[in-house]
Amino acid sequence: MTEHNLIDKRQYGFRENHSTELAVTTIYDELLRNFDNKLITCSLFLDLSKAFDCCYHEILLDKLYHYGIRGVSHKLFSKFLHNRMQWTKIGAFKFSYKRISCGVPQGSVISPLLFLIYINDITKASSFHTTSFADDINLHVSNSCSNVLQTTVKLELCKIDHWLRANKLSLNYNKTNFMLLISRKHNPDSFIVTINNHTISPEDNLKYLGVLLDNKLSWKPHVQKVKLSYQEFVEFYPNLNIIQHHLY
Repeated sequence: MTEHNLIDKRQYGFRENHSTELAVTTIYDELLRNFDNKLITCSLFLDLSKAFDCCYHEILLDKLYHYGIRGVSHKLFSKFLHNRMQWTKIGAFKFSYKRISCGVPQGSVISPLLFLIYINDITKASSFHTTSFADDINLHVSNSCSNVLQTTVKLELCKIDHWLRANKLSLNYNKTNFMLLISRKHNPDSFIVTINNHTISPEDNLKYLGVLLDNKLSWKPHVQKVKLSYQEFVEFYPNLNIIQHHLY
């Protein structure tokens, strides 16, 4: 997969020479470029519900075949995924075994790569600029006109919703949010984002991979968060004066 560049270049999770820092930098640079060009940008942060547990085995095997994993290798992966059983125990009561038809096995070194293969084609599902760190997915698109942008977001999110349904994945709508980045030149009265009849909540700043990105690209919310975390740390460890000295 690496030798033939089959994993999308904007996937930063579970890959050598890739990191959360590179993912955040990629998003920030593009948002800043749009901001400088006086464009309005809608940036969405998707939260997939139990994505690793919802990889449907037959779909995954079809994708492996598509990427050239065939013959004996394909049979090996088929045996690796199929005929797995699980059961649940509550107190002294034990439920009967049930066959698992979805999910990549936990604890296996190959499972993260299998998941990347499973969601690899989401970047081709729409015209959004897509950046991912495993299942942490950012989508953004920009335009000089807010009405055109809102129409574009609506149409492209329909494509994303179709892809999710086709791959038996679902969004956590309560944790899926968007930011609207607007230059001083623009002031749209309202901007509504919906997907599958669910209204997505707008936010002024959103946490992505441990970093707070704000709609002014100022880093002020993130700096304030780090400062508060440090103050809480000092209160908990009041004798660590050397740390306080270096940070101030």
